[in-house]
Amino acid sequence: MLALQKIHNTLKQQGVFVLLVLVLLFIFTSSFVGEKITLNDGVGYDGVFYYNVAQNFSTDFGTIGYDKFRIYRIFPFCLINLFFRLFNIETTHANLMLSMSILHFLNLAIQLTFFFKLARLNTWKKTTTAIIFSCFFFNYFFLKNCGYEIFQTDAFASTIFLVSFYFLQSQKYRLAISISFLGILTWPTITYILWLLYFFKDAFPQQAPRLKLHTGKTLAIAFPLLSASAVVTLFLLHKQPLLESMLYIPASIPLLLTSAIAWCIFLFVVFRHWNNQFYAPSTYIREFMHQLSWKKIAFIFIPFIALHIFLRAHTNNEFVFNEIAFILQILLRPLKYPIITPLAHISYFGIVPLLGIILFRHLSDDIFNRNAGYALAFLAFLFFATDTEARHILPLLPLVLVPLASVLDKINLNVKSAVALIVLQLVLSHFYIPINTDGFAEALESNNFNTVAQRYFMSFGPWMAFHTYIVWAAIYVFTAILVSRIIKKRKI
Repeated sequence: MLALQKIHNTLKQQGVFVLLVLVLLFIFTSSFVGEKITLNDGVGYDGVFYYNVAQNFSTDFGTIGYDKFRIYRIFPFCLINLFFRLFNIETTHANLMLSMSILHFLNLAIQLTFFFKLARLNTWKKTTTAIIFSCFFFNYFFLKNCGYEIFQTDAFASTIFLVSFYFLQSQKYRLAISISFLGILTWPTITYILWLLYFFKDAFPQQAPRLKLHTGKTLAIAFPLLSASAVVTLFLLHKQPLLESMLYIPASIPLLLTSAIAWCIFLFVVFRHWNNQFYAPSTYIREFMHQLSWKKIAFIFIPFIALHIFLRAHTNNEFVFNEIAFILQILLRPLKYPIITPLAHISYFGIVPLLGIILFRHLSDDIFNRNAGYALAFLAFLFFATDTEARHILPLLPLVLVPLASVLDKINLNVKSAVALIVLQLVLSHFYIPINTDGFAEALESNNFNTVAQRYFMSFGPWMAFHTYIVWAAIYVFTAILVSRIIKKRKI
């Protein structure tokens, strides 16, 4: 009887979150029992490598090894293989697909647990928690892509960052750093961002020198200028085919120029009130050396170096990654079409980019008021966010959602406004649009990204076709007006 009463009280107090979780579980489950990507028998593009790790890790790792990029992407697929080997389970296609589905549900359970832990730690209001919950979970990735293409690292990298980030916020630093090491085997960028947050968590001296630049205006000019410089360099070197291979369209100078100007104007409008100043590089170096201790060296750097040496010993000579090419694609992709980056991010994340744009002044203030490490991590986040392939910043989402929640708490949105934002988020996730229609498999096989294959590729910015771009541009304008009206009815 007491147990029933306790359940009743919990439902009464937390009913809205029970409802949100049930909606998430229903749609998430539907994606796993629904359609699968037709390529490679449901494994997908990048999934071929991860599938191979899950199937052959115990034999391949000690013999042929992996290339120097993907050897840092073997978790948690190596665990599946070791688990199968330990219990003498055959690594058949059916068993591997089932194991990945189970792993995704376990992963979601961990994320739900630590999301609500993070919400309680930051004492968010109920309406804020509901909105941030929808921002984190009710997007294309969780509601469609997770179940559609299950062999991928994104979901697990997101969990590693979330859990480690929570423990950093809780000031349980040893636990946070220990968990962050998993990122080295999953998505190394998240580990380095977490360590930035850790190394520069303490306040700097008040007299520490800062850069005497208007941060917003500087970045609004710098990002497009770097992109334009990359284009000019490729033209001068007669590397137009490389440029076109990154944009997936012909290299039209008028279009590139228009895109660069539009990108600059967009960033200027968003960043114009961002005058928080970063510390000078020498300040970061000095503070890092000042806070460095033998304990940190023993706990972080020795295992880090040992892990890299161990992985290098199992690395083959196959080369599939070029750091310069990766930086180039980040710089060039925003120029495919005018202001394509925010459109691609809305297609993937829903209302999150719009909230960030509308509330950017308050969001940046909140971030800079935290600590120098958070500001530096945010700058790294922005750099990766300029890429139209929005999935690259998916694991780092809590880095923005925590300060965004702080801003939303101050706005004090009412229930009606919160519901409107959550509904918009669900609609923008487009989970309800089927992907495997007539001709889709053939389009994938022939690498035809511009026809029916857009049902899949429209969510990955670099492959967005012009007609899809126009559709999302209209959606962007309409949704931006709605979100702006909801937000601006309240004052901070």
